[in-house]
Amino acid sequence: MMITALSIILFAALILGCLRLLLGPSRADRAIVFDLLTAILIAVTVIIAIALDDVRAMSLVIVLSILSFIGTSLFAYHIEKTKETE
Repeated sequence: MMITALSIILFAALILGCLRLLLGPSRADRAIVFDLLTAILIAVTVIIAIALDDVRAMSLVIVLSILSFIGTSLFAYHIEKTKETE
């Protein structure tokens, strides 16, 4: 029951995030949505790991977290560099 409720909430967040990604007026908004979508992906992976009672999936969560951090950092760097040139 709890996993179903969490899945519904994450699906709603995914839909709203995708809408924001499409309608976001600036690159910073899109970078924030990218961070949100990776957080949702990490949460879905954790839910699947709990549902399947598979501890090995947690290593995937660690890798996704590192990639999310690197991606967000690169977006911030890109936004900062393009702001300086404008």
